[in-house]
Amino acid sequence: MIAKSIFESGCLVVACFSGVVTMPEIEEYFYWLVKNREENIKAGFSQLIYSEQLEKIDIQLKDIHRISHLNATVGRTRGSFNSALVVPELKYYWMAKLHKTLSKSSNINTRIFRNIDDAFVWLNFDNHLNS
Repeated sequence: MIAKSIFESGCLVVACFSGVVTMPEIEEYFYWLVKNREENIKAGFSQLIYSEQLEKIDIQLKDIHRISHLNATVGRTRGSFNSALVVPELKYYWMAKLHKTLSKSSNINTRIFRNIDDAFVWLNFDNHLNS
């Protein structure tokens, strides 16, 4: 499951991965970002993705390339933005690292963090999850 929240009047999008996350869910999140870009999410927004009670990210290498393709095509309409990925478990680090590398060509400035507080600091926002 991917729970989505918008903060700071559309300048910050926070997504929480939990349970088993599948490629169709990731694609739905991607299209949700594109759809909400003009009405609810501001240009140049920041994104933070983290996990709580995550059992598994059930995607393959080809799925990460599909996400990259979506970012380079359909995703161009949403413009460039900063994306913080909080990856506390090493078993998912390779996915985050590959996503970061492939996102560069789509004007997504991605950083990987081990804890959520550092990610919020880098994005220059207060941690809304502690409220």
